[in-house]
Amino acid sequence: MLANQVRLAPPPRRVGLSLRILNGVGHPALWAVFGFTTIFFWTFVANADLSFITFRGPFRLVAAKVIAVEETGASESDTPVMATRYEYSVGGEWFRGVSYSLREGGVVGQNVVVQYLESDPASSRIDGMRRRMFGPAVMVITLFPAVAGFFLAWSIRKGRRRRHLLEHGLVAMGKLTDKRATRVRVNRQTVWELTFEFTGRDGRKHETRARTHQTMRLEDERQEPVLYDPADPSIAFVLDEMPSRPKVDLAGELEGRPLAAALSLILPALVIVGNLAALMNRIGD
Repeated sequence: MLANQVRLAPPPRRVGLSLRILNGVGHPALWAVFGFTTIFFWTFVANADLSFITFRGPFRLVAAKVIAVEETGASESDTPVMATRYEYSVGGEWFRGVSYSLREGGVVGQNVVVQYLESDPASSRIDGMRRRMFGPAVMVITLFPAVAGFFLAWSIRKGRRRRHLLEHGLVAMGKLTDKRATRVRVNRQTVWELTFEFTGRDGRKHETRARTHQTMRLEDERQEPVLYDPADPSIAFVLDEMPSRPKVDLAGELEGRPLAAALSLILPALVIVGNLAALMNRIGD
């Protein structure tokens, strides 16, 4: 975007739906990380045995018969997790259950002792075994989607600020004053932090920083257009850093990007639908 081409209409400007989506949906890389980490959440954490919280007495004991012993395909410390299925009778009514262990689960036809809740005979486990596949230690995995979710929420919040500036911000020309490498890499390329200095409507100097691994578009001009909040110039963005990279028509109004907006929704939709499906499957389990 050339500096002499930036002629935005006076605020408030109309920000179309596509630009609102592009600036408010969050960074796609963070959606990808969040979606990836939630796979481990549903695989491990959702199958963690929290019996010390969820399975509390008073209990009754009953004899049960093992009807199947299966390998789950999961393991802990290279020890296979086995699933033992069983059936038992309480008050003339038959129930079935499954318990998990890190050792052989027994032999089909073998009698075992089962604990069941006095208030809910269908809730049970073989004495000494788990009700779920993994031990409670796997709950630590919750940290990964939690951290990813935090940064995703931060990205969405930052996008809302960009959207606000598109509607109400003023334009100033920013001069590159500093450039430093960060420890972050994207596609094997270093992410750089570039500092731009601009003069606000108040006549004072202010700074804004942009992070990108594609620095060319922020260094192709002697000065880069910066959009800032006149009420708080510390809130500012370099226009060419914005994911929407908005174009401006001859009247100074912002042009929409419907195709880019539609594509930007694909990954979030997949992540949300995938997690809702996993949740519904967990509820129905």
